[in-house]
Amino acid sequence: MTSRRSGIWPLLALFTLVGLVVSACTQQGGGPTTGGGADADPNGELITNMGSEPDTIDPQVESFVSEIGVTMKVFEALMTPDIKSGKAVPAAAKDQPKISSDGKTYTYTLRDGLKYSDGQPVTSKNFKYGWQRLCDPATAGDYAFTGYIVVGCEAWNTMDPKKDDPAKLAAAKTTFLNSIETPDDKTITFHLTDAAPYFNSIASTWVGLPTREDMVTKGGDKWTEPATFIGNGPFALSEWKHNEKMTFTRNSNFKTADGKTPKVAKITQVMINEGAVAFAAYRNNELDVYGVAAEDLRSIQSDADLSKQVVDGPQGCSFYIGFNVKKAPFDDKNVRVAFSKSFDRDAYINDVQKIGKPSTSFISEGLPGFDGSDTFQKFDVTAAKAALGQASSAAQAALSSIKITYSASTRATTRLQWFQDQWKKNLNVNITLDPVDSTTYTALVKKPETTPQAFYLGWCPDYYDQQDWLSTVFKSNSSVTHVGWKNDQFDKLVTDADKEPDTKKRDDLYKQASQILSQDAPVAFIYYGTTKILLKPWVKNFYITALGFEEANFTDVYVTKKS
Repeated sequence: MTSRRSGIWPLLALFTLVGLVVSACTQQGGGPTTGGGADADPNGELITNMGSEPDTIDPQVESFVSEIGVTMKVFEALMTPDIKSGKAVPAAAKDQPKISSDGKTYTYTLRDGLKYSDGQPVTSKNFKYGWQRLCDPATAGDYAFTGYIVVGCEAWNTMDPKKDDPAKLAAAKTTFLNSIETPDDKTITFHLTDAAPYFNSIASTWVGLPTREDMVTKGGDKWTEPATFIGNGPFALSEWKHNEKMTFTRNSNFKTADGKTPKVAKITQVMINEGAVAFAAYRNNELDVYGVAAEDLRSIQSDADLSKQVVDGPQGCSFYIGFNVKKAPFDDKNVRVAFSKSFDRDAYINDVQKIGKPSTSFISEGLPGFDGSDTFQKFDVTAAKAALGQASSAAQAALSSIKITYSASTRATTRLQWFQDQWKKNLNVNITLDPVDSTTYTALVKKPETTPQAFYLGWCPDYYDQQDWLSTVFKSNSSVTHVGWKNDQFDKLVTDADKEPDTKKRDDLYKQASQILSQDAPVAFIYYGTTKILLKPWVKNFYITALGFEEANFTDVYVTKKS
């Protein structure tokens, strides 16, 4: 969210085909099996699978689903998505922000009694420091662009701290810092470059979490280790056995705005990247939650106990094949169009994936901006062959050396072999599969200079707004996706939409941009995710929402005595 967040990270992001998708599709905080908590095991432990070792858990650097899932347990943002509506509601903030008449100034007031897990008070200056780290070019965060709406962030962030004049760097930093005011310990005011109807939603994400300057300084490059990874959220990171598991214990200093404290004593997240191994772990009661894959369905349906543990729910994630438009043959639009039209999405869902809905556009069904009328990328072998025939001679010559890179697992290989067969059958193009370990894959797709020629990825939303899909992922100055695509008309449409206060006009601008994205085909859309999980009967208050990753704070989820 690999994906969300997203973002892709969310955020949206991204995730591996198995492990990180599991994290990406289960958001917690209440749920299919509910309870008041009177039957909670006071020493209860919830065990989930995060798939693989996170590349980073630094809130101002991260972008992948499993990474974000960690920080949103350890920290609390100013706002949080409402579990039902998805709208931003107060978290660390006392109320909704005060917004100026021109929409360019947002003022938040912190609620009383906020503390970090070590007992130190949380102040507005801590939140300002988080935003400072986000926009600091030295941080090199994947989501820094989300801060560009704040005055001075883009100018400072796009400078080179090693090459640019120190005086100019200092001046740019000062301009940015002056745009976030903290007149007292409970008040923080953001001055924006333009009206931004989505800014309150950004305040609900991980990008501006209140990282502690003293802990970052003390820990240096290793500040995210448990001793210095001190947060203001419902849980504390108490143990990190790298490449094995992370353990979170209840933060006794944390209370929600309505006085709730975490009901579960401990959360353990193991790192099992192979789906079959994770399924076996669930069956052996070594996992309390498991994201179901197509390969599991027959076993589940034939098992009386397992079939009762299936929970279905929404998932806002959108999956696609990405094409690096800086590398031949995908620098030729005709090749991209040919590849996007030459596989049968319905057959993929029915025969391989078995969970999800075919997609020919980016924004997931059920979310703002979904466009069911956008069918440009629909399966059409005749049109695909015609497009390929119009490709340049250089692109034609490069067809013999295409590799598609993905996070290695047996199940992932099965899925990519299906695409390999489709492109051979329908385009007579031989594709080489390039599986790499999940940590390597995450690193590759995060940097433009290492983005593979073609790759399998997904996006899970960070918040309920079209801006988070189109501008965040595909605007040319975004650091989230690295297909290298730039379309001036698309950029103008989403830039105008981002600041348009009229909902109808805003929707129309985004719709036009979305159709350009489909037709220019820097990615080939595959399917929209739907969630199917196995959930142990002793897990209560476990919600599944369309945001598609572990952004909720786990305050309500709990376990009864395991049996």
